[in-house]
Amino acid sequence: MSGSVLARRYVQPLFEVAKEKGQLDRIGQDLADLDELLAASPELKGFLSDPSVERADKRGVLDQIFAEASPYTRNYLRLVVDKNRTDILRQTNRLFKELVAADKGVNSGVVESAAPLKDDQLANIKAVLEKRFKTKLALEPRIVPELIGGLRIQVGNTLIDDSIRNRLNNLRRVLAGEIG
Repeated sequence: MSGSVLARRYVQPLFEVAKEKGQLDRIGQDLADLDELLAASPELKGFLSDPSVERADKRGVLDQIFAEASPYTRNYLRLVVDKNRTDILRQTNRLFKELVAADKGVNSGVVESAAPLKDDQLANIKAVLEKRFKTKLALEPRIVPELIGGLRIQVGNTLIDDSIRNRLNNLRRVLAGEIG
């Protein structure tokens, strides 16, 4: 089972409880804090994924760190630790955001560029994509220097790759006779 599918099985019930209890914003912030903490602290991530560390110790550390978090967030973290699925924690925030956005009728997408995009550029890209996909979009900009230039856009299952890297790869394949 793919990690994302497994993570979604854990995040979906958390989302449903958050919505039912009117705590989408609070739990969303808890999960954003968790994601930020895990990204900034490889030590914590290593501690949580270490099989030699007792689950009770992992729960204790998370309970201390998230003492002010929603009780539903704390229950979620305990469940993930108890089921030995701490590997999904880095995906939790993204998946929760996607569920919240979908609930609001907004689809998520990613815009990758070699250099940072200005706010007006991102707004123009968003407007064009919303018109094309006929839906509201929440776009996450990412910087991927390997693209060299241009954009790579992912919305749902649709990938639009208009990057210089992709063009060079296509040119190489044509010159090598791989595509006609």
